[in-house]
Amino acid sequence: MSNIFISWSKAKSRDFAIEVKNLLESLNPQLNVFMSEENISAGERVQEKIINKIIECDTILLCFTRENKKSPWLLYEAGFASGLNKMVIPILFDNDQNWHSWIDNPMNIAREININGENFETTFLKCFNLCDSSYTRNALTSFVENIETIKEKYRQVDIHCEDFVDLLISNNAFRVESPIYRNKTAYFLTGFETFDLWKTVVKSFLYTGKYLWIYGRKNMKLFGGNFKELFEYLEEKTSNEDMFGIDFRCLFLNPESDEVKYAHKQQDIFSQELDATIKRAKHQIGDNLILQKCFRMYSNRREEVIIRLDNCIIYSKPHFDENGQPQIMTDTKFEVFSASSQRGQQCIEKYCAIWDSAISLF
Repeated sequence: MSNIFISWSKAKSRDFAIEVKNLLESLNPQLNVFMSEENISAGERVQEKIINKIIECDTILLCFTRENKKSPWLLYEAGFASGLNKMVIPILFDNDQNWHSWIDNPMNIAREININGENFETTFLKCFNLCDSSYTRNALTSFVENIETIKEKYRQVDIHCEDFVDLLISNNAFRVESPIYRNKTAYFLTGFETFDLWKTVVKSFLYTGKYLWIYGRKNMKLFGGNFKELFEYLEEKTSNEDMFGIDFRCLFLNPESDEVKYAHKQQDIFSQELDATIKRAKHQIGDNLILQKCFRMYSNRREEVIIRLDNCIIYSKPHFDENGQPQIMTDTKFEVFSASSQRGQQCIEKYCAIWDSAISLF
C-alpha cells in the first residue's frame, strides 16, 4: 500500500481529507498520498488527473459525512476504483449505525474505518500497517481532536439535536425545501403537528429517551391508536416510583376554561374532539396512579407550542386571526434547537410555569 488516493466531496469532507493526508504522511513518509485539493496544479486537467491517480493508486479512502453520503462524484470514484480491483476503504466521520443504507455497491462489500468507533486507533494502525507506539498513539489522539474541531466548525445544529434532525431529514415528509439552518437552529418549512413528526418524536424517545414534554391542546394524534407502544412502554416504566428516571409530561387544554372559546373557529367540533380525546386518554391510563401524575390541564392561552424531546426543543408559534382564534397548525413550519441554548432554557421555564399552574387531568 504505497499509493493512496483520498476521495472527498463538500467542504467539511475536504477538511477531514486534509487531516487524513497529514496524518498518514506524518506516520509513514514513504506513502504517496494524493488528494485533489492539494495535489492538482493550476492549468492541469482535473478530471483526467483524478482518473489517472485512481488507476495508479493501491488504495482509495472515501471521506464520508452526513452531507456527502450520496455525492455522485464520491460514489463514482468509489465505483471506478472498485471496478479496477483497488482496495476501497470508507472512513466514517459521523455516527450512523445504518451507514450501509446510504449507498449501494461497491460500499456494501467494503469494511469501514469509523472515527467514532471504540477500536478506531487499533483498526487504523492495522489497516495501514503502522507500528503501535507512543508516537503513533499521540498522533492519532491529536488527529481525533482536530476532527472534533472541524465538526464543531461545521455543526449546523447543537450536537444534542443532530440525531433527531437527521431522523426528520431521512423522512420524505420533511425534505422539501427543509431545513434551513441559522444560529444552531433547524427551520423546517412544513410538517408540524403531522403524524410523521409525532412518529419521529416517539421513535426517538422510546427505550433511550429521558424527557418528553408535550404542550398540546387536544393531543388527538397521540391518542389516536397509533402509539400504543409508547403507552405500553410508559406503563412498564411505572413499575418504579420515579419511572426509572423518565420525565414524561403531557398538557391538555382544560375543557372547562374560557380559553376553549378561542381555541378553534369551529367550537362544537373542537369541544367534542377535546372531550373525546381526554376520555381516550383516561381510558388508556386507567388507574395507574404514577402515570396519572404525568397529565395535567392548563387554562391559559397557548401562545407557543413547546415539545421537549430530551435535549431538543421542537417549537412553533400559533398565528391568530382578527378574532383572536389560532390558525390551523397541522403541516406548518417549526423549529428545532437545543434545550441548553438561551431560547431552550426560556422554553423550559415557560413550560414549567404552565405545568405548575395546571391542574390534574384526573
